[in-house]
Amino acid sequence: MDPLLQQETEVEVSQRNSISLTLRMRAATATAIGAAAAHAKLLANQEEREIEYLVSTLVEAQVKKLKRKMKHVEALNLMMEKQHGQMKDLEESLVTERMDILQKIFSSGVSRWRDHASVKSQSSTSSI
Repeated sequence: MDPLLQQETEVEVSQRNSISLTLRMRAATATAIGAAAAHAKLLANQEEREIEYLVSTLVEAQVKKLKRKMKHVEALNLMMEKQHGQMKDLEESLVTERMDILQKIFSSGVSRWRDHASVKSQSSTSSI
């Protein structure tokens, strides 16, 4: 073989090898980047599911807390209604008792305090 032809063939082979090496490097780089992107996507999906789970857990806890508070408020409301009823009953009882006392005073013939006070003042001035 001709040495010049052999040199050209070696140059062509080395050029093909360098091109194929460049292509292989690009392909390997693209594969690595693709694998990293796929792994990153999996991690992102996993984190998103975990965040959704944590938010769901937090919402459930808040709802339970709110339900407990509402039960407490309802219990307090019932207690207040009961006490309000007791106060109304006590008020009615006091009014009735006062009316009974005033009725007894008027039926026994005792005059009112003002009348009684004016009689005292008249008797004290007439004795002078």
